[in-house]
Amino acid sequence: MAGILGSAGALRELSPKLTDAEKLELVTTIIEESERLNRFIANLLDMTRLESGAVKPNNSLYDLREAVGAVLKRASKILDGHEVRLEFAQNLPFADIDPVLFEQVLFNLLDNAAKYSDAGTTIHIRAWPGEHDICLQVLDEGPGIPPDDLELIFERFYRVQKGDRVRPGTGLGLAISRGFIEAMRGTIKADNRTDRKGAVFTIALPIAAASDVVDVAA
Repeated sequence: MAGILGSAGALRELSPKLTDAEKLELVTTIIEESERLNRFIANLLDMTRLESGAVKPNNSLYDLREAVGAVLKRASKILDGHEVRLEFAQNLPFADIDPVLFEQVLFNLLDNAAKYSDAGTTIHIRAWPGEHDICLQVLDEGPGIPPDDLELIFERFYRVQKGDRVRPGTGLGLAISRGFIEAMRGTIKADNRTDRKGAVFTIALPIAAASDVVDVAA
């Protein structure tokens, strides 16, 4: 809010003295900070819904490839400067999920990955079928997660601190993600990559019943 008010005030008071480039910079700041404030308010509302038990998943058969594509478009500005690599198993079945809730979870994970990894690094999304569920992972190339924080990061308002620096954010995104995933009868966990530096979030989701898939196809 401070950024929005400051930039708007500067435009109002100093507009005649500002160059076009300076005006554009202030307008860009207003837009970016407004979008961040909007996400903050949305997170607060989602957390309120979870705590009040108002989240009732509207599950349907859903192709995770379609969900990932939609979220990548929505998160394009956040992911600017990162390479996104996709890896999906060819025999990936339909998931039995609420697409709106799932897409918000994936957006939160991508936002987190972009926030904690440097520009120019790769964010990797992969999915494959398990024995009883579908697994989806989001991997980044950031500093990783301190071992003592691996479970704490799903708590409300908790943010990982590296040294004396805490990344900007509300500390609600991962708590909301866990709440939404559990409401859809899935699981989510955080870990560190074993192949290189970075964090990995793994989601397990229910597979749609074979009879349901046949009905949809018919």
